Amino acid sequence: MNKKEIFTKVIGIGQMVLTFFIYAIAQGLFMIKAKTLNLLTIILVFGLTVAFLSLTYGIYQRRLNQVNDWHFTSCSKTRMTRFIWKNWGFAFLGFLVICVLQILAGFLIKGEATNQATIAAHQQQLNPIINVMLVVIAPMFEEIIFRGIFFNWFFSKPVKKSTLFLAILVNGLVFGLLHEPQIDLFTGLYTLCGCVLATVYLKTRDLTFSYVTHLSNNLAVFLISIL
Repeated sequence: MNKKEIFTKVIGIGQMVLTFFIYAIAQGLFMIKAKTLNLLTIILVFGLTVAFLSLTYGIYQRRLNQVNDWHFTSCSKTRMTRFIWKNWGFAFLGFLVICVLQILAGFLIKGEATNQATIAAHQQQLNPIINVMLVVIAPMFEEIIFRGIFFNWFFSKPVKKSTLFLAILVNGLVFGLLHEPQIDLFTGLYTLCGCVLATVYLKTRDLTFSYVTHLSNNLAVFLISIL
């Protein structure tokens, strides 16, 4: 690896940290007590969130403009998303696989993941708009950061199958550790879910479809939680 490649990797790490920091700020915007919530506050929260999302996606788009050996598509005039049945099929299959993993985990793993316990506490203690963050907005940020930015910076060129498997595994592990840092069976579950999302992204070459998989899972979990 030459100096230019090393510098690129360092920049990639910095930008991934930056986008994750932006995501953390966006999450903080929704941590408002219900009694202090009003229309002006809601407009401000969503306005800032859109700005943060645009900034994060802009970083991803800029990188694609520089290096895109995978031929990823995106919301851009020069590489528009291909809404074909094959891609929708991968998104749906990914959703089914994650559902099966979670059902199996429900039988095999006792207790509750730290991430899920935190989410449940926020849903009870905070305002209703927190659910918009959890179901719709969080998957956007996470797919841009964990799939888009991760692969385009650290595995920017198409690789052989053995290396591709390693890339998917590393991506899933990063996703798993950030969702369940206590290193337990739930970390393994989140890691597998991250691997599924990474596979959907690489198969479709577009964040739209891994986002649909991620969104569908979060929505299903939310609907089950309120039943």
